[in-house]
Amino acid sequence: MRTKMDFYRCFFEQLARRGFDVKRSTSSDYLADIYYKNQLIAFYTKADMIERNPFVSVKEKVFNLLEETAKKTAVEAGICTECPYTEKDEKLKNGSYKLAEYNGVVLACKLHHLFGYVFSTYRMAPESEQPLQRQFFYNKESATQDFAIRSGLVDEKALFTETELMILHSNLVKLTMLDNNLSNDDMLSVGRMIEKIEDIVPELQGRDYDFDFEDEFRQDMEIGG
Repeated sequence: MRTKMDFYRCFFEQLARRGFDVKRSTSSDYLADIYYKNQLIAFYTKADMIERNPFVSVKEKVFNLLEETAKKTAVEAGICTECPYTEKDEKLKNGSYKLAEYNGVVLACKLHHLFGYVFSTYRMAPESEQPLQRQFFYNKESATQDFAIRSGLVDEKALFTETELMILHSNLVKLTMLDNNLSNDDMLSVGRMIEKIEDIVPELQGRDYDFDFEDEFRQDMEIGG
């Protein structure tokens, strides 16, 4: 699981298989409305909680099924369930634990009620010591790789070929144009990734994306594979 969107797609699909109907919420307070037998029984909140509809009576086992499905889906999506820190690690003001710090970049982790151990990387503001450009990760490998890159421990250019970066850049741009289900946070994360790739490959800035990158570089991909 790389983003919450991975979880949402799997979770809502699993609910549909179990007889629930999930619709985009009409309220700005929620992400989705959850129906069962044509009754609005619960809401999925922006804080990733399942909230009962207090005006509809439903059997406890039905609501329990919602929560059990959410937790099972999260685990199957590949979240981190093994605690990566100890009580000896520094506990931050927001309840996260600092796992590493180098060159002004911090790798931290906090337990989430649904997504297990969620990691984040960010820079510290020199004067206020406030976190800047925080990015979240739902598995340890992605988080540690991002920390290594942001802190300068690893040269990002060494991780991908230019062709791979161009294909990734194209797919990210298409995602912002075609996926209407992206939340504001997801859009910001995708935007940051696009900017990061354009910093590495400057010629991608302002490029027209009407042609198929995958088709354009298929031969290179086959040779490289």
